[in-house]
Amino acid sequence: MNYSPNRLLIRFHAETPRQKCAQIHRLANAKVIRDIKELGVQVVETAPSQIDTCLQCYANWDEVEYVERDAIVKKQLVPNDPLFSQQWGVMKIVATRAWNITRGSTKVPIAVLDTGIDATHPDLQAKIILNANFSDSSSTQDFDGHGTHVAGIAAAVTRNGIGVAGLAINPTLMNIKVLGDDGTGSLSSVVQGIVYATDNGAKVINMSLGTTSFSSILHDAVKYAQSRGVLMAAAVGNDGLNQHNYPAAFAQCISVAAVDRDDTKALFSNFGASWVDLAAPGVDILSTLPTYPNGTGQHNYGYLSGTSMATPLVSGLAALLLSLNRNPKVVRQTIESNTVPVTGAGTLYEFGRINAYNALLNLPR
Repeated sequence: MNYSPNRLLIRFHAETPRQKCAQIHRLANAKVIRDIKELGVQVVETAPSQIDTCLQCYANWDEVEYVERDAIVKKQLVPNDPLFSQQWGVMKIVATRAWNITRGSTKVPIAVLDTGIDATHPDLQAKIILNANFSDSSSTQDFDGHGTHVAGIAAAVTRNGIGVAGLAINPTLMNIKVLGDDGTGSLSSVVQGIVYATDNGAKVINMSLGTTSFSSILHDAVKYAQSRGVLMAAAVGNDGLNQHNYPAAFAQCISVAAVDRDDTKALFSNFGASWVDLAAPGVDILSTLPTYPNGTGQHNYGYLSGTSMATPLVSGLAALLLSLNRNPKVVRQTIESNTVPVTGAGTLYEFGRINAYNALLNLPR
């Protein structure tokens, strides 16, 4: 919470004589600058260096009904992106209030390990700072749509008057293609993608992908990334089962389940409090999709559902927090400890559903 550096709000008990009020103001070394008579409240100023002493002085007097700091009130950023009103997931996690605390930093790249990103999309092209291909495809371009959708949720260009708003307004994107044009890929491609993203400065890695097969090599890769300060978010899978999905089930990753508009677990979402950390909106999520293939130059948006859609909300939130506190361990703890209690918290997932505003408000600085 931000406060005026030198201003307090005072309300004396109604029966307090004016002379007594004036005496207390003098002893507190404060000057009345405004009198809100309708509420019996006075606004006072003191030296910024004395604000805490002044506050305590007022609080010690029985004649004072209450005294509090004068908080700074800011307008809430409301994106002018025309489809923002349809982005229920971003609004559910209180993003508009979170953006009043920070819109993030361009020095916090999010690596999207996926089917690629449509680099021509006007809601994404300005955000992409790196392209790399470890898939069997011949191009980093997204011919499937999954990676473009994921990238838009995390960090689409916001307030550009078109399309949708990304949660991480200022953080950039790394397009690390590890899945082929049919949406599948090899474990080795994912491992290479994790190492490459880490070595090239990614602060967050989003993995809306997974396998039910345990892999020591994949585990080594996420440990490599964690040891170098990278925060990772991974989807728990869409089988509707308490069935481990990797890399989400590794302790080094924030494992993300999906909930609907009512904060109920999505029918398709995997679950299990022993390995699933938390939940995020993942049903009917609107985001970017690749250019229409008909050569018109139009760019597409659409709805998809899945734990894949929930995961980039966590990645975007992590990027916002890392912009203010570069300690990934602290950021992860803050995200998890500031979730909203939902049905199934403690049984379906260890924590609740993410809340961007709560997390940023309570982030240690």
